[in-house]
Amino acid sequence: MSDLLLGTSGWDYPEWVGRVYPPRGASDKLQYYATLFPIVEVNSTFYRLPPASVAASWVRRTPGRFRFAAKFPQTITHDLRLVGTDEELRRFLAILKPIRDAGKFSAALLQLPPSLPFEAATVRRFYETLPRDLPVAVEFREKSWLVPESVALLREFGLAYVIVDAPHLPIALEVTAPFAYIRWHGHGSPLWYDYTYSAEELAAWVPRLRILTESVATIYGFFNNHFRGDAAVNARSLADELGIPSPSRRSRLDTG
Repeated sequence: MSDLLLGTSGWDYPEWVGRVYPPRGASDKLQYYATLFPIVEVNSTFYRLPPASVAASWVRRTPGRFRFAAKFPQTITHDLRLVGTDEELRRFLAILKPIRDAGKFSAALLQLPPSLPFEAATVRRFYETLPRDLPVAVEFREKSWLVPESVALLREFGLAYVIVDAPHLPIALEVTAPFAYIRWHGHGSPLWYDYTYSAEELAAWVPRLRILTESVATIYGFFNNHFRGDAAVNARSLADELGIPSPSRRSRLDTG
């Protein structure tokens, strides 16, 4: 059986107070989050890179078995569009160093912009700049990337295809790395993320996850539908469906 770690994209949302966090809030949201889930996807690194000391504080405030994924900065993906990224990549890797040194790093998420079409030579040049020992998951958001040549490049460089549940893109259980990476975005309109997954929708993922366990050693999964705390509630519900206990049973989510 694979290790299956479920969590959410981000943890610091004011609207989670009262549903995910205690009604009066938590003095340390990350510390409290770590009693609910074993992993988190850091999305703040996409918008602005923090000092390395902040990443080191994340390490100190979480249990030894806790894990972090982190998004590549948008300067690499959306501004530079994978070209001339050496300096920005160096800065990103410096932020990840305290997490990697502590053995708490799972993967870096390369979320591509929907306006960026696939161009094999550009993609290859960028992939060649990535450290070979850095686990990376790549999320396509434009349909020209969904071609055999693109997937073959992932396999060649050992990068994970991000399995997405979102509008306009297929759910493809593609395995291109030793681990699988899943993101549940929701199907809201106009905002994907403003969405609550039903029990039936979550149950439909159970057989898919079991199929993936036959191919990879580790599965990372993140709910990105953060409105109202739905991401945390849906992640916990899916974990319960799969029989995965929370890191600490002292805390509970308000599922109502």
